[in-house]
Amino acid sequence: MRKKSNKWYRVVYFLGIFGSYLFRILPLETWLFIGRGFGLLFYFLAFQQRRIALRNLRFAFGKEKGENEIVSLARKNFQQFGMIACEWARLKYITKEELQRLVDIEGKEHLLAAKKKSPSVILLGAHFGNWEYAHLLYASTINRLNFIVRAIDIPFIEKERVAFNKNFGVGILYQKNGLRPAIRKLKKGEDLVLFADRQAGPKEGITCQFFGKETSTLALVPALAQRFHIPIVPMFIIRSKDMVHHRIVFFPELKIEPSDNENSIREGTQRQTDIIEKVIREYPDHWVWIHKRWKAHHRYLYAEALAKRKRRREKRKARHFANM
Repeated sequence: MRKKSNKWYRVVYFLGIFGSYLFRILPLETWLFIGRGFGLLFYFLAFQQRRIALRNLRFAFGKEKGENEIVSLARKNFQQFGMIACEWARLKYITKEELQRLVDIEGKEHLLAAKKKSPSVILLGAHFGNWEYAHLLYASTINRLNFIVRAIDIPFIEKERVAFNKNFGVGILYQKNGLRPAIRKLKKGEDLVLFADRQAGPKEGITCQFFGKETSTLALVPALAQRFHIPIVPMFIIRSKDMVHHRIVFFPELKIEPSDNENSIREGTQRQTDIIEKVIREYPDHWVWIHKRWKAHHRYLYAEALAKRKRRREKRKARHFANM
């Protein structure tokens, strides 16, 4: 995990202490209003992220949506995650009872049907909506859950995330070495949630169609399901019209053919991608459009961001050699 400078760490730490006090005294509705404002402000100030989001939206929807609709959707998307950021900041103090009041569950019969086949399941998810709410409610009311993630760069925030997840029964595992512990826990009857909506690397990715465009997609979900005979249940969380409440929606099991044939993994990877696309199309403001999702096959979409990253790497190398 990369470490921020001591100066930056102290700034974030004191902001966190101050913010935690405010989050306890102001109601959630007030913070959601503030979150929408912060999200809109970030939309106007974060030029690079706004450019990526708009390009992704135009690329995905093509002629389906006009330019005004695309811009409006991008703004709503930033506001959505401004609200989610404020909800996440309150998680340190949220109780299980409050979480149950905020989040309803739909389609649980699909989960129960899968549970009849196996004591553990793999939950197919995405960077969609307030996934932390979904994971915490699931672990505290249904079954222990494990989540493989990338560590947050700021140690103070990462420590808090691990703590509130553990309190609700969610185990945080890290990408570098988290897969083997996750498999062991699956065999013990605990569940695993995996996100399959990010750009995959050349070694682990399979080319799929996403919004009708080629992209590289992680095949881990169908591969694990096939190897260990574990059902896959798609799970997404959707914000209600009142902005305060949410609902977790379970979809029918994504079935993978019990075969060693590589085509079955490829077909399963495409079907998981189709499910994610279907949900995004219905609630397009809920997905993180600032991901470089089509980078493997359409690098021109992110030319400026990739060039900037390359320059940063070259500067780090230059500093490294200068200090040798």
